[in-house]
Amino acid sequence: MVRASIQRNRRSRRRRGALTVEFALTAPLAFFLFFSALEFGRMNMVRHSMENAAYEGVRRGLVPNTTDAEVITATRSVLDVVSVKNPSIQVNNAAEEVSVTVTANFNDQGWFAPIIFYNKTLSSTLTMSKDKTG
Repeated sequence: MVRASIQRNRRSRRRRGALTVEFALTAPLAFFLFFSALEFGRMNMVRHSMENAAYEGVRRGLVPNTTDAEVITATRSVLDVVSVKNPSIQVNNAAEEVSVTVTANFNDQGWFAPIIFYNKTLSSTLTMSKDKTG
C-alpha cells in the first residue's frame, strides 16, 4: 500500500515536469497569436476610423465658404475618438470638388510592439463633387 502511494507521487512529479515543458513550448505561440489578433483588430479600427474621418472632412468641405482649417478640425475630431496619433491630413478644396487624404503610420497606432505591421502606412482618400446649382 505504501509502495503504491510512493510510485503515484513519483509519476505525479514527473508529469508536473512534463506539463511545465509543454507550457514553455506552447505559451509563446499562444501569446503571439493572442496579441497578433489584438493588433489586427486595432489596425482595422484605425483604418475604418480614417475612412470615416475623410468622409466627415469632405462633408464639412462641401458646405459653402468652409476653410481648410475647418475641414481639418472636422477630420481630426473623428480621429481623436480612437486616439489616432500623428495623422497627416491633406485637403484639396477646389472649385468643383473637395478631396481629403488621411495618412498615419501604424508604428504610432499599435497597442503593442510593432512587430507585425512595422512601418505600415495606412491611408484613406475621399473625393466628392460640389453641387453645381447656382
